[in-house]
Amino acid sequence: MISNNKWGMVYLLLIYLVSFNCLARDSFGAIDEQGKPLEYLETGSSLRLSATNLKPNRIYEVRMGVDKSPARSLEHTTKFSRVSTDSEGRLPGFILWYHTGVVGCSIRSDKELKQAYTFKTFEEADEALAGHELLLTLHEVEQDESGRTPPMKLSVSQPIQQLALPIKRSHRPIVYSSDRRSCLYNSMENQSQNMYVTGRNFEPGETLKVSLVPNQRRWNAGDNVNDITGEFSASRAEWVTVDSHGRFNVPVWDRELQRRGAYDIVAQRTDRQLGYERLDATDVLSYGQDTAVVLFLLYYPPGGPLMDLAGRQLNSGFPYFEYADSFADQNDDVWGAVDPTYVAVGHPGGNYAAYYVVNHRDAIGWDPGMGGSTNLIDVSGGIEIMTVKSGCINGTDTIIWHAPLNIGEYDVVVDFGSTVAMTPTDFVTDFDYDNSIDFLDGATQIGFIVADDPYDLGSQAIGEFEYSLDDYFSSMGSASDVDLRAIVRYPATSAGYGTPVAAGQHPVFLIQHGNHKVCEIAVSPPHHINCPVASRTPNHEGYMRLLDILASRGIIAISIDAFDLSGWVPQWIPERGELILKHIELWSHMDDGATYPSYPDPSGGLFINHLDMSKIAVSGHSRGGEGSVAAFVQNTSFNIVAVSSIAPTDRYDMSNPLYTLGDIPYFVMLPAADGDVSDLRGLRIYDRAGSIVSDNTIKSGFYLYGANHNFFNTVWADDGDDASAARPDYINAPQQQKIGEAYLAAFNLIHLKGESVYQDMLRGNLTFPSTAGVKNYPIHHEKIHQKVENGSDNVSSVTGVAKTSLSGPSIHTTQALRASWSSSTATMEYNIPAAQQDVSGFEVLSFRVGMTNSGVNPVSGTQDFRVELISGANTKSTHAANFDQIPVPYDRPGTNYNVMTTVRIPLHSFIINNSNVDLTNIDTLRFKFTNPAQGEIYVDDIEFSR
Repeated sequence: MISNNKWGMVYLLLIYLVSFNCLARDSFGAIDEQGKPLEYLETGSSLRLSATNLKPNRIYEVRMGVDKSPARSLEHTTKFSRVSTDSEGRLPGFILWYHTGVVGCSIRSDKELKQAYTFKTFEEADEALAGHELLLTLHEVEQDESGRTPPMKLSVSQPIQQLALPIKRSHRPIVYSSDRRSCLYNSMENQSQNMYVTGRNFEPGETLKVSLVPNQRRWNAGDNVNDITGEFSASRAEWVTVDSHGRFNVPVWDRELQRRGAYDIVAQRTDRQLGYERLDATDVLSYGQDTAVVLFLLYYPPGGPLMDLAGRQLNSGFPYFEYADSFADQNDDVWGAVDPTYVAVGHPGGNYAAYYVVNHRDAIGWDPGMGGSTNLIDVSGGIEIMTVKSGCINGTDTIIWHAPLNIGEYDVVVDFGSTVAMTPTDFVTDFDYDNSIDFLDGATQIGFIVADDPYDLGSQAIGEFEYSLDDYFSSMGSASDVDLRAIVRYPATSAGYGTPVAAGQHPVFLIQHGNHKVCEIAVSPPHHINCPVASRTPNHEGYMRLLDILASRGIIAISIDAFDLSGWVPQWIPERGELILKHIELWSHMDDGATYPSYPDPSGGLFINHLDMSKIAVSGHSRGGEGSVAAFVQNTSFNIVAVSSIAPTDRYDMSNPLYTLGDIPYFVMLPAADGDVSDLRGLRIYDRAGSIVSDNTIKSGFYLYGANHNFFNTVWADDGDDASAARPDYINAPQQQKIGEAYLAAFNLIHLKGESVYQDMLRGNLTFPSTAGVKNYPIHHEKIHQKVENGSDNVSSVTGVAKTSLSGPSIHTTQALRASWSSSTATMEYNIPAAQQDVSGFEVLSFRVGMTNSGVNPVSGTQDFRVELISGANTKSTHAANFDQIPVPYDRPGTNYNVMTTVRIPLHSFIINNSNVDLTNIDTLRFKFTNPAQGEIYVDDIEFSR
């Protein structure tokens, strides 16, 4: 134990070190909005901090004092926060102190002004703070693996790093929302008074265009600047001339035109590179990451204390943050953010709030009256405690759980403490969720799920088995002497060949390879008849990792040898489908000898009563990929619950049937550089799937740039590349196999094991290490949806857009709308029928879109356009490419094909930050082709969906 006298010596030493700049400062410091280091803090600015070179995945406490020695406790601290480091020991930037204590005239400001270093005006902050110094100290917080120790009871180390940061009088231009007296308002009641904007520190006499725009969590040069202060949200930006003192105060929004929401302010200068519709590097923003002003109504908005909290940052554009329900256990940090749309006016919370990640409970589990509990036990390794902005609860985004994460189901709670905390010492969390004050992401639905990489092996031991019944079928369609041969992996009690099957009944997965060479030595045609058994090419052994993955996760996985159905002609697609069904008959018999008694049991009873024949999935590669579709269509006896295809063929032989899948989940992998099925005609299977009953199925796929046909099979990969090795975005064989195996495993885990967390992977929202680092574009359609456009041209009106409905554009077999434009004012608009205007039961706006080969499109990069939802007088927009890219067609020999991939925009993006867009009353959907100002696309399947 260290005596108080010794601690005093430590403090004196620290002060000495700081005075002579002897303490390391390179890893702990103040930063600006762009993350650049600051040597001093200007009055009126918010204090942002970051740190590096710390212990990974640990909670640290940051304390702030003014002109003080290091604070021994929170009693001597002006501000504090607790934040967590990532896996590399970094503290991402966070705000510790808003506006150097200026709270202005916003709601709750009277309570705030009773606290030390809190000011009503910027002038007061100038006088009180300029020339003084902040002392910031960084402390390590005791780890609490149990999550049961009250966070304020955890021991906190002495300063491990500290920073002396001078405060200087503000000289940089700033703008903020205010009243006519220039008193800051972070929030105000909607339509209670006219809104003003005040500016300080500008050049005397300069002219500015002042706009009030929807809030963004981050701004970048080139972002759209759309003033909304006019009637019906029309632009009515104010032009103002700065006075001789470098200031202005201008009314920007008449109270009768105001709408509830969260907004930023942009002051645009005349010396600029970009037009006024874009943010220029010379423009002055209100607060950037922080919201300028929130207009609220005096009622509790829909949502109550239950709201989305967990999500991840978007780096592509507005809204710069996306709420999420699923995360990968590696390289996928969980962020927390509060959307003020769901925060009640006069919320009684104080200046501090803690983020808890807890194990998921359903609504009953959170209700003590139903036997549940409201206690909070954090499982993320530490509780983050963040400063709350005066009058504006949304505050900053913060990481609440750094990867690696633990697999499981979780809820998130924002806890404002057992009492209203205005000072650091007031904050006490009682490990309890109070539904009248605190926020909860969970209960009625899981807050979020963490999943492991589907490429990784599961915990089940892997058993091995194979069978070979040569020439078992004397005929099969036009084929003769067809073998019944396969290699098998299954969940076992212990690893090895023929070991006992793990207890229980297990779903069944079957995959069939396509056409490839069948013999390792030169023989005369027909090769499969004249090839010695010992020289046969083991094409069915090319998917062994996939079989291992599925077996280790509780699925009996079978790879079928289609040796006798290989050869250039005929195609034998119906026979391939029949062969898959024959293998299922055999496995039915191996599970229950009373079924299909004509078959032998090559396993000797190993699998009796161990198959769940109610859950069967079929898959295939190339001709096998069309064969799996044929198997489902021909099937009359078995419960096939999912179908998938790898680079499939589709009716190369016109004498074959044209197979159309009905209401069955389907997944297809399309390699953009396919050198075998070079016309990507397997896409047509996807297009037709579900078309029997009006698109009534769930289907998914991906379009993978740089991937070829053969590399998905390890045996085929060894035989060489079927595409040019110099192709764009080249993917080598091991990586391509890993991607294919991960996606196929995920798809089958969804439908055979009920692991729905992987649905977000198929939707393009979840990336794992096995699938990262490539140009992979999702194709997805939900069974539950409401169609707006099916390619037949349901457009209500256009401005500057030429549109044509086409049947089978490019390599598709669906109907699509071709739209072209040549001006940044071009628009395409859909009026939503009254009976379909309530879209609140859906989660996304989705559409398929692809560039044509027209020369008006970008030659590199992506195409993009704005998407607007309109309800009455309220409009909210975002860019399509913020969520999913619309890539340039893949550069391949001959013709570049135009594949429509899927863009999914969360509907929350249109209501975030109190936009006033009402999802129960969406009357119009509009595409605005503002940038690029010219282009041509195919678009189809515009719909609201899950």
